[in-house]
Parts: sequence; C-alpha cells; structure tokens
Amino acid sequence: MHEGIDLLAELYPRCFSRTNRRPLKIGVCEEVISQHPEMSRHRIKRLLRKYTQSPKYWLALTAGTPRIDLTGNVAGQVTAADEEDAKRKIAKEARRAMAEAIGHRNAAGQPSAKPAERAGQQNAIPEAKSQQLTPAAPLRLGLAGLKAAAQVRRARLVAAK
Repeated sequence: MHEGIDLLAELYPRCFSRTNRRPLKIGVCEEVISQHPEMSRHRIKRLLRKYTQSPKYWLALTAGTPRIDLTGNVAGQVTAADEEDAKRKIAKEARRAMAEAIGHRNAAGQPSAKPAERAGQQNAIPEAKSQQLTPAAPLRLGLAGLKAAAQVRRARLVAAK
C-alpha cells in the first residue's frame, strides 16, 4: 500500500511524505504527468488519489493552510470550502468504518445493541417476551470502530477551532 507513496516521496521529497501529509497545489497531478512521460497517466492519478484520499490528508486541509507545489514552495491556500469538504469526507469515512465494525460484529454472532425497528411496523418481539429478555451489554467497539470514533472526535475538535 505504501509503495506508491514511497515512489512519490522519492521523486518529490519536499512535497510528499508518508508521515506528514500537507495540502497539495491544485493541478499538481498534471504537473507530475508532464514531468514523467515514462509513467502512465493512470498510474500517476492512482498514486495521487491514494495519497490525497486518506483521513491523514483530509485532516491537513484546514482553511488558511498553505498548499505546496512539487518543489515544496507555497502555491496557494486551503479555502474554507476545501476544509468543509474534508470534514464531510472524514465524517463519511467514520460512518463507513462504524458500519463495517457493526457488520463484523454481527457476522461474529455478537448481539447488536438494540433490536432493529422498521418505520411503520410494530416491534417483532411481543411485549411479554421483551420483558423476559435481559438488557444487552454496552457495545464494545473493535479497532475499526475505535478509529472511526477518533476521526469523528478529531473532526469535531478541528471544527471547534
């Protein structure tokens, strides 16, 4: 997974890093394509998508933060619209990770926290039987759920600033 980022960091060490993701200049993809005709356009786009479509990169997108070009020089700033889009993507990823964690838990046979109720339908468990059931223990999040919760907390902290 990191071999693409390693290649970008090798080609442009002042711009790309696995650990410190910084906002990239708008149009950096076309620059890389023009400077490396030996690489396929598809491969370059895939590498840049892998770099920019990650929560680490989205967390770096805060309004006013400088964008950098391939040489590491400032080439614009992150706008408030870019920041809002990044926050939306972080929240979407957190919801996806939470749903995945719930899916894994259900596949493992662990009970869910609440019985599913559909709008307009009555509860499938009759009242007498529902009183006999013991309350479910609090949900324990797996690794994916914990990561998703941490991303949501970070997004709220960033939004509060």
